[in-house]
Amino acid sequence: MAELDKFDYRLLELLQENSRLTGNELSAKVGLSSAACLRRVQRLRETGVIERDVAIVSPKVFGKKMMVIVLLTMERDRPDRYMLMREEFGRMPEVVQCHHVTGAHDFVLRIQVSDMEEYSAFVDRVFHEPYIKRYESLAVLGSLK
Repeated sequence: MAELDKFDYRLLELLQENSRLTGNELSAKVGLSSAACLRRVQRLRETGVIERDVAIVSPKVFGKKMMVIVLLTMERDRPDRYMLMREEFGRMPEVVQCHHVTGAHDFVLRIQVSDMEEYSAFVDRVFHEPYIKRYESLAVLGSLK
């Protein structure tokens, strides 16, 4: 990983908010020339500091207006089952984020569905397995960031 200075950190902060900022826009906010900003951004990409650029598409475009955060607890510690679950969640279009975590729960999932009926069908299909101890659903009322 590359060694970062205050300019690199500022560029990363700005690009996390809007990865389409131009060299001139970055220059005005960072205090370096446009060319220097673009060289730094290129280096950050080449060294893996910036892993990828993505488009955040409104879920409404796909009719997926409801977001649910799920805290999932597995029945026992079984590393093989955790790997299988991660692979399964990776193939499920409703699961837009999956985090294998420490603490009281094993997974934190972000589920995107059109409505409660679709979420209920997802729950019936996915969470009623003997290796799942419990799950807690948190319907998202609004997102701030």
